[in-house]
Amino acid sequence: MTKEKLNEILGLHTKWLRDEPGGVRADLSDADLSGANLSRANLSRAYLSDADLSGANLSCADLSDADLSGANLSDANLSYANLRYANLSDANLSGASGLIDATDYIGAHFERVKDGYIVYKTFGGSYSKPDSWTIEPGAIIEEVCNPNRTDVCGCGINVAPIEWVKENYKGDVYKLLIRWEWLAGVVVPYNTDGKIRCSRAQIIGKVA
Repeated sequence: MTKEKLNEILGLHTKWLRDEPGGVRADLSDADLSGANLSRANLSRAYLSDADLSGANLSCADLSDADLSGANLSDANLSYANLRYANLSDANLSGASGLIDATDYIGAHFERVKDGYIVYKTFGGSYSKPDSWTIEPGAIIEEVCNPNRTDVCGCGINVAPIEWVKENYKGDVYKLLIRWEWLAGVVVPYNTDGKIRCSRAQIIGKVA
């Protein structure tokens, strides 16, 4: 795709996002955008399924709510890109730079203590805990964790900061500890809205 055509599509998409006359939602599905400079581009809610974005510069781009399913993002620069609620199912993210590493994310969003990091979870509401879990202080809970970071939700122990848990779930809130030696089992989805998942955690107790 030529640079001129791409700029035209982006311009019409911006108008569409603003509900301006003549605006058209960007449909770049299957487009060859390999190596394209899309830094700071507003592609929120755009169709980019199966697009070739290999080696593209997407730094600071707004890709929120975009359909990137099946897209080739290998070796793309995603530094500071907004991927909130983007559909990244079956996307190729091999070699992509700028993606938040799990330990970096945890260090920035959770309380660090002597033995690891403090996280929070609820066991009430519609959530049904595995029969193998004992919910009491000191107990260690375990579950096979989905390692695919393109999946926002998935099997594993889903935890989050306390504010997120209280806002999104009903039920008793518990404080948990992810020990240092368990950090390898932590998965941070690329487009997380605050929730992460882990394979093992220790229950500290119920939050008053």
